[in-house]
Amino acid sequence: MTSNPAGAPWGPPPLPTPPGRTDGDHDFLTNVPLAWTPGVALRDGRITLGGSPWALTTLPDEVLALATRLHELGRVGAFVTTPEEKRAAVYLLDRGIIDPVPRGDAPVDDVEIVIPVYRNWDSLDRCLESLAGENLPIVVVDDASPEPFATSIRDVVESHGARLIVRSENGGPGAARNTGFAETTAPFIAFVDSDVVASPRWIAQLRPLLNDPMMGAVAPRVRPHVRGDSAIELYEETRSELDMGAVPSRVVYGVPVGWLPSATVIVRRSACSNPPFEPGMRVGEDVDLFWRMEEAGWTIRYAPDVVTYHEVRTSLKDFSTRRASYGGSAAPLEQRHENRLIPARPSLTGLGVLTALALGRPWLSLAIAGYELSRQRQILDRDVPLPVAAEMTGRIIYSDAFWLGHLLRRDWWPVGALVLALTPKSRLARGVAVAMLMEPVRDHLLSPTRLDPVRSLALRALDDASYGTGVIAGALRWKVLNVIAPRVRMPWWPTKGQREVS
Repeated sequence: MTSNPAGAPWGPPPLPTPPGRTDGDHDFLTNVPLAWTPGVALRDGRITLGGSPWALTTLPDEVLALATRLHELGRVGAFVTTPEEKRAAVYLLDRGIIDPVPRGDAPVDDVEIVIPVYRNWDSLDRCLESLAGENLPIVVVDDASPEPFATSIRDVVESHGARLIVRSENGGPGAARNTGFAETTAPFIAFVDSDVVASPRWIAQLRPLLNDPMMGAVAPRVRPHVRGDSAIELYEETRSELDMGAVPSRVVYGVPVGWLPSATVIVRRSACSNPPFEPGMRVGEDVDLFWRMEEAGWTIRYAPDVVTYHEVRTSLKDFSTRRASYGGSAAPLEQRHENRLIPARPSLTGLGVLTALALGRPWLSLAIAGYELSRQRQILDRDVPLPVAAEMTGRIIYSDAFWLGHLLRRDWWPVGALVLALTPKSRLARGVAVAMLMEPVRDHLLSPTRLDPVRSLALRALDDASYGTGVIAGALRWKVLNVIAPRVRMPWWPTKGQREVS
């Protein structure tokens, strides 16, 4: 067990392992429609690019018919009925190529709701009102709020017929959730933050997905609850840290949805340790729980077809401080999950192409790209056609430029600021600056905020720098350099028989 800097052991015991599936367990698919996951490409009739985890997959013959049908239907989706279709569906589901569409509306009687709260009695009132339609037991845990907040919280809880537990010491949201978890007995627990406004019947819609015996947790999309027109609210509308986007996903390492916020999530009790959250972590405790679940073998799913809403803090100070606190959780998380928080892993191929282009050497960049294409041809199965290998090469080079820019905007933002300052004098700096600006400009064009470009991009810069400052400060405080040390991958020529995508 890893120790923290003070020498005290990290908290919860290991999670139980999932039971696994048999053919009889595939009945969980009977009443759940399945749909092709957006962003997963189908090439040459049987090769997929994407999924969670991201991979190039040559589909076996026994899943081709279902995969082709669901790809053609897109998000319309379909039900599977035969044992053969169900086995094929499990293959595709476990690779994130397809996903279940939550459409449940049957009454739910095996879920209890736990809400941690500190001071925010007025937000709690709105939260409880939004959950009334679920008609489920609710436990509210007051995390040692001072007066007069404690009395207001008690009055609100009583008015909604919920149960109140008051902690004697403030321990943060994770500790409060642990207290609520210990006071419940249902096989499934819905954790809901006190400043969430839930959509009607969100639990009823998501609960059928947990009929899969391998499913440890499922969460909806958390959108910002925008009630005004301040700059922060209009920015958060499309850039909230809690909003994991519109694309469904399994929650696994190395994909965009690599963790879930616990603002609204349903967990399986038997998939959790007791206590579920690390008591010593005030930030990042939800990331830690879901990473431990994944490492134990449980499936965790993000289902953005269902949406809840989270209140927005409109203060610029709160905005920056919260981003920094998220960054500050990187070091303790890296201690518990080694090598997961390395900020970037670009290949020398991608860096070489970017450098050659920045220096005005297009033929050199083509030569480097040609080497990578030849390397991919050696790595990939022989039946992968040349156009797919070329697409893989392009994706690798693009990804390397993307992550270099991401690194210099966030975890290495002081170096990124120096690069921007050197652009008038350095051609190489101008090329690197393009990589830095690629993501924010793309996001502004494809999903613009209601702010003007200047304020939108300025808040994006503050967002990135605040997070990066938290990462740097945490790395120094905890002496965990992995979170600020990128790893450059060497594009070695594959050895004979190697069949892994680099």
